[in-house]
Amino acid sequence: MFWKMSSFHGLKASSILTALAVLALSAMLSIPVQAHPPSEVMLSYDQDNQTLNVAVLHKVSSPSGHYVVQVDIFKNGEKILSSDYRSQPSTSDPFTYSYAVNATSGDVLKATAFCSIAGSRSGELTVGENDRLTVKSAPAASDLPLEDIVLPKGFAIQIFAQDLSYPRSLALGDEGTIFVGTRLPFDLIDSGDKTPVYAIQDLNGDGLAEESEIKVVDMLRNPNGVAFHEGSLYVAEIDRILRYDRIEANLDSPPEAVEVARLPYYILHGWRYIAFGPDEKLYVAVGADCNVCEPVDELNGTILRMNADGSDREVYAKGVRNSVGMDWSPSGELWFTDNGRDMLGNDIPSDELNHAPVAGLDFGFPTCHEKMPPAWALGPHVAALGMRFYQGEMFPAEYDSQIFIAEHGSWNRDEPIGYRLAAVKVVNDTAIGHQIFASGWLQEGEAWGRPVDVQPLPDGSLLVSDDLAGVIYRIMYSA
Repeated sequence: MFWKMSSFHGLKASSILTALAVLALSAMLSIPVQAHPPSEVMLSYDQDNQTLNVAVLHKVSSPSGHYVVQVDIFKNGEKILSSDYRSQPSTSDPFTYSYAVNATSGDVLKATAFCSIAGSRSGELTVGENDRLTVKSAPAASDLPLEDIVLPKGFAIQIFAQDLSYPRSLALGDEGTIFVGTRLPFDLIDSGDKTPVYAIQDLNGDGLAEESEIKVVDMLRNPNGVAFHEGSLYVAEIDRILRYDRIEANLDSPPEAVEVARLPYYILHGWRYIAFGPDEKLYVAVGADCNVCEPVDELNGTILRMNADGSDREVYAKGVRNSVGMDWSPSGELWFTDNGRDMLGNDIPSDELNHAPVAGLDFGFPTCHEKMPPAWALGPHVAALGMRFYQGEMFPAEYDSQIFIAEHGSWNRDEPIGYRLAAVKVVNDTAIGHQIFASGWLQEGEAWGRPVDVQPLPDGSLLVSDDLAGVIYRIMYSA
């Protein structure tokens, strides 16, 4: 450092030395003398959810100026993930990052955490036989009373996949992979905790996904919505939509996510449902951020439509309070479920099955419950969610083109209702009848299961997700 001596003209020698010492100290303080690598990096692995948890201790005074900037993940010596950060969650306590890593017993996992200023530290573990972490307390699949499920004659139900964390929306890949979105329960919805996006296969065709056939694509914040299009998996969190390219060819090492679109961060009714229509457009349900209120912006209480890359976004339908399920009829027309408002009593309003053959329709929320009359009234507070037109060949002919609807079940009704599957008969894009197809998840006012979504398989059987029991069922028919 260069100092002009003229600045000290007339000062005593002792004063000059003092001034120089102060300036030197100031210069030293401008250097990050506390820069250091993390002091600890500790790993744990959850085989059930295929998740590597990396706990880091990196004591700092300013987590936005001095922090863990990058974490690299290695499996058996090969780098498989790298995540960047702009701050760290804690100044003095250990903090944990979670990563979707598909590993089995004997695999060596390593994580290296880098300081934003200088240095790094690594941690390592070998995956053991019993590396388990219980994410959700749910009955074991063997304890579920499937015998209580009432189905029409000739139908049977079995467990397809078990020990899942809050399985919600379902999507089918080109090669038969079942992609599963998840969502935390209401009391944890805004906790920031992450849940898996699953990829499930039945490689041996025995009707049951083995533990090794259940993989985790990513750990995200309430990734309720999933859709598959042209080889890519689309996943909707509350405030964004992500895309994973060539996913079915890379289930053991999922690709980095590409952000497709940003969405409003509404917590209430923020669990997005997404699907691709026959027009190759991506449709997104954006629930109203209230029980009943005037929309806070033009996206509130709508169904959006956009290109697959997120461009050309438009409102396809408005006045839609909370849709968590949609599908297209064989003729290519949009149908969707919608949850009616709460707190008007036990019996009004009804949840709805709606039909939107063209863009621009207004379905009434919040000024009118049925401004556009519903295609079918499903009952008060049944919480109608996922729906699909059935076009398989396993079920009897009477079910052809019927809509199967998962009713999640009421929470604010004196006598609970829902917790079942309904079937609506549709002819020439007109609903003409309604029946209860499967029931029994509700016993004497207590629910042991809550259906969320349905997904027909190529063989004609029907999958049903249950976020309370933590399973996916398979419903079959045999004459």
